[in-house]
Amino acid sequence: MRSARFSGSGALAHGLLFAWGVTNVDTIAGVMLGTALGDSLGLPHEGLHPARIARRLQRRPLGHGMLLSRGLLSDDTEHTCMVARALLSSGGEVDALRRSLSRQLRWWVAMLPPGVGLATLRASLRLLVGIDPRRSGVRSAGNGPAMRSALLGVCARDDAHLVELVRASTRLTHTDPRAEDGATVVARLARWASGGGGSMESIVCAVEDAELAQRLGRAIEAAMAGVELEVHRSDAGYERGVSGFVVHTVPAAVYCFVRHRGRPAAVLEAAVRLGGDTDTVGAIAGALVGAEVGAGRLPTAWVQGIRDWPISVAHIEALARALAEGGVPPPAPGLGMLVRNLGMVGLVLGHLMLRMLGR
Repeated sequence: MRSARFSGSGALAHGLLFAWGVTNVDTIAGVMLGTALGDSLGLPHEGLHPARIARRLQRRPLGHGMLLSRGLLSDDTEHTCMVARALLSSGGEVDALRRSLSRQLRWWVAMLPPGVGLATLRASLRLLVGIDPRRSGVRSAGNGPAMRSALLGVCARDDAHLVELVRASTRLTHTDPRAEDGATVVARLARWASGGGGSMESIVCAVEDAELAQRLGRAIEAAMAGVELEVHRSDAGYERGVSGFVVHTVPAAVYCFVRHRGRPAAVLEAAVRLGGDTDTVGAIAGALVGAEVGAGRLPTAWVQGIRDWPISVAHIEALARALAEGGVPPPAPGLGMLVRNLGMVGLVLGHLMLRMLGR
């Protein structure tokens, strides 16, 4: 049973309806908070080899550790919040959503976000100097679009609408078809996990890129068989953990979700243990399990351990409630994001120094 704290259902502002009648505050908050959990738990381990992460977790169980025992957030959560605002302001109309996202990306990049992917940075700067949102994307198959697409999946009216929303979101920053293919997989899986019908097999069969389809198939087979994903093999593209390439990231996140379905803590720990781009793999896997179980079944202590600002747990919950019930969203982050981001740069440098000392 889902928590009463996130109960209720409704329609988005301006009439965006949920086709299958099960999307509610708990589901939307589950996607958003699941994203935030995977992001914050993975962030302190980003770029580390799986073996080094395993040694860390032998010394101390998985928990927040970006700032002492507090969890902080990165672009994975920030972009998901931007998608929520774009859905609210556009009512699901594709062109309006594209315009809203482009405005938010301009503001976001002007606030000097640390650790942003190169393709997303280039595209956001192109938007900032006035390039049309239909031409702002750059040729890249990075995982930026995939990290923000789960919410589009649970809020779309139907599959055709889902595809249009994902395309608009993806092409703002990434024009490589593989980036769109990966983002569509995440959106469809989130929709399916939240009770939207279809099957995992049909989602994989609809993947257009042959390599992505093959890697997804292998990841799901490994998860169903209960065996480890072979992240150590150089021919798998995971030399030091999962890369930022969407063809690597999405199968890794799907593996964690399928292997530990219904167990959010296990899903998130598996994502962190894969190494490499741990915050994004964690964010995508967290979004999928959050779509399935809802916010009420996410680990309470971990949720409460996120202590960021100005995007906080309370901010995310308020956005989810507005999105599900058609209400007024909380104020968008202002210039406080610039102050926060400048402080985050110093914190990241501190973590890098500790890593050089073997911590």
